This record gives sequence, structure tokens and C-alpha cells, in this order.
Amino acid sequence: MIKTFIIIFAFLTCFQSLAKNVTFLKVDFAPYYIFDGAHKGQGRDEEVINLLKKAMPEYQFNYMLIPSSRALFELQHSSEITCMLSLYKTEQRKKLFHFSKQYSTIGLAPTIAMHKDVASKVMPDHITATSLKDLIFKHNLMLGKSTERSYGQNVDEIILKIPQEDLIIRAGKDSLQSLTYMLLKKRVDLIIGYPGEHLYLQSQLNRENEFIQLHISEAPNTVLGFVGCNKSGESKRFLKQVDKSLNTIKASQVYASTMLRWVPKRLQESLINEFKEK
Repeated sequence: MIKTFIIIFAFLTCFQSLAKNVTFLKVDFAPYYIFDGAHKGQGRDEEVINLLKKAMPEYQFNYMLIPSSRALFELQHSSEITCMLSLYKTEQRKKLFHFSKQYSTIGLAPTIAMHKDVASKVMPDHITATSLKDLIFKHNLMLGKSTERSYGQNVDEIILKIPQEDLIIRAGKDSLQSLTYMLLKKRVDLIIGYPGEHLYLQSQLNRENEFIQLHISEAPNTVLGFVGCNKSGESKRFLKQVDKSLNTIKASQVYASTMLRWVPKRLQESLINEFKEK
């Protein structure tokens, strides 16, 4: 019996030593990563990483919690296989990182959140979409955003043209939460994020009725996130296996449920329709 135990232990130790290590960066953006409360560990991106871990037993998955403002720096300069789950694949980023061919997450495009008092002064009632460009340059509103985040090429280009005095950028842990507090106190006119993020943070404040969430007319209906890793031969080989695993994972009901979990109910049908087209 003891001999059998020793053999099994030796086998597991050998397997673990042979397993290739990969580190996934986790950042402070709920509901994609949830670090406390009733839904701890049930963030959208966390769940997809768990699905990849189950599908890729030949790799030892490790995790590093890092402020979002430092995530891309860490990703670029790490010497080991280091990845993030849900990155936009832009031309600039492709120069710095390797990306999966398969998308890892699909979600509704970024939206803006405004205090209803501010919205009532600049737009008609009952609209669901508006131009970010008009809000900033026509109505002279101040935008709040988190540092080092991309919202798609069209929206990013608009943000780059905003004068510094009309833009508030927050870095560090809970940056979007900080901006949501500022929005509540009307210290900023609008903030940009994703539907699930806005919904989650507003619900934490129990002040949802004071906000309005609007689609950005310059943005596409949905956005795709890819697995992005530091540039190395090992990372490239890892991503080939990721693509194979994602092909199976994305066909599962578990994946679909995960993508919908933190989407406001009234917007879920839009995302379901996108599933059918992809």
C-alpha cells in the first residue's frame, strides 16, 4: 500500500514538473473578475479561464492579481508565458503581443452611463443610443474613463481627440467604481464602460434609478475579446492549443450562459442574436 502511494505521488510530482506554467493576469474590473462578496470568483472572464484550465490539463494555470493600469506593462515585459483573457486585438497591440485567432469573449459594445438629471438637459427622453462625439464636442460634457482601456477603434479615436480639461482618467484598483461615485455626485458628466460593469456597480450603490445607460452610436453592436500573451515562442505554442480548446468551449451552453450572466436582461436578446451569427 505504501509502495503504491509512493509511486502515485512520484507520478503526480513528475507530471506537475513537466506541466508548462502559464500565468493569467486578473484585473480589478467587476463583473469580469469578482474578488469579494456573494459572487466572488464568478466573474465572466474568471469562468472562461476555468473552462480553459479544464480543457488544457497539460498546462499549470497560475494567476496574478494586478492593477488594470499596469496590466499591459506586465503582459509585455514578462519573461514567462503570461496572458490576459479578453483583450481587443488592435493593430498597435499586435505589435506588442501574440493573440489567439479564436475570440475568447463576446459582449455588447461599450456604453455610456449618465446621471438622469444631466441626460435630461442634452437629449430627448426614451432614446437608447447617442453620439459620444456630440456629447463631448457639441454639448461640452466631461467624460470619465479608466486608464489603459480600449473601447474599440472608433471610440478610442474620439477619446484621443478630447481636450485634457474635458477628460478625467482614473487608474488603480476600482477605477470605474470611483468614476461611478463621481457620476452620482455629478463631478463628471458621463463615464464609459460596458453594460455589465455599469449594471454591477450601480446595483452595488443601490442607486440604479438615478442613472441612464446608452449605446454609443459610433461603436459596433458587439465587441470581441481575444487571449493576448507576451511575445515568445512558448506563448505562440500555448495560443495554438487555446484556439483548439476555445473552438469546443464556445459551442457549449455553459459558455453562452457565462457570456449572458452579467448582461442586463433587456439587452440579452441582442447578444443572443450575435451568438447565432458568429
